Amino acid sequence: MKMATRFMFTAVAFAMTTAGAAAASVVGSFPAPPMGKGPGKIAVWPVGGRPRVVRFGNAGTPSGNSFCIAYDNLNQSMYVPTFAGTTYIVNARTGRAEGRFATISGGRVAAISPDHRWLLVLSGRQLAAYALRSHRRRFLLPVGGNALVFNPSGHDVFVGGNMDKVLTEVGLPSGKIERRFAVHRSGDLAWARGQIFSADIKTGVMSVLNPKTGRIVYIKTGEVDPDFNYSKIPAAKAGFMQLAVSPRANYVYAAGFSGHILRFSSRSDSYLGEVAVPAGPGANKLSGLAVLPGGRRGFVTIENRKETVVVRLSSGKIGQTLPGIASNRWVVASQGRTAAR
Repeated sequence: MKMATRFMFTAVAFAMTTAGAAAASVVGSFPAPPMGKGPGKIAVWPVGGRPRVVRFGNAGTPSGNSFCIAYDNLNQSMYVPTFAGTTYIVNARTGRAEGRFATISGGRVAAISPDHRWLLVLSGRQLAAYALRSHRRRFLLPVGGNALVFNPSGHDVFVGGNMDKVLTEVGLPSGKIERRFAVHRSGDLAWARGQIFSADIKTGVMSVLNPKTGRIVYIKTGEVDPDFNYSKIPAAKAGFMQLAVSPRANYVYAAGFSGHILRFSSRSDSYLGEVAVPAGPGANKLSGLAVLPGGRRGFVTIENRKETVVVRLSSGKIGQTLPGIASNRWVVASQGRTAAR
């Protein structure tokens, strides 16, 4: 029987292709509470290689607290928004800081528009847009949340949050609120085949919105904890965490706090079932999730075990375990192009 490979917590350089370009990698900030102090660390995993840890801000302070970083594939830079209101720019190859600038207080979520013109920073109460080159703020809106997704053109961004009753569409670069949709509790968002998938952490319902028609499909699953409480999420027995999309966008996957990866079809807007990730005995809470190049394997954090595993999405079989590596929001990065969601 083939044993799962365990990687030691070692800092090494990026894996290189024969052409000398950086191979695909997965990056994510280490877990931190919604407010206050954070560890100030980013995990960087060159696919198939060994992980390394990159530092930002000050560990044990609000400047070390980030939730979802943005990755600039053109310049191989990571934009790390923090609760302190400072966004750090870190070179993904060297791990060295390239700069920092002031952004909105409490903004722990960032994303770069598909046209590479804008950096969006989101807090629980506000959305801000900054010119990627000059770092000048273009607009500030009283639209908060913890999840955002662009349409492929980058002309619009959709914003949602765990406590919100609507999904808000904002035009770029105008900052004008275009529309609001009755999509509740968007714990995370993903774009697939012209539609937005929105995960409801509380009810286990996946909402699928067609922005062109306004049609919403509600898909029920068993990822529900009847005793769920927003103030005690770490104690939850079920609930959606991060969403991830297959390379051709035919499938959407969700990490569940029940220890399962849930699968959805973006072609038929249907639920395809769940796959258990047997990381160890007892409850295993899945949080951060990414689909690796090729679409057959996933990269998922087991939050309660403080480790991340590489699994087959079809069976849940674990191929590699990375102890000490964890994130609530993984981002797949590759040189020279933007990974589509």
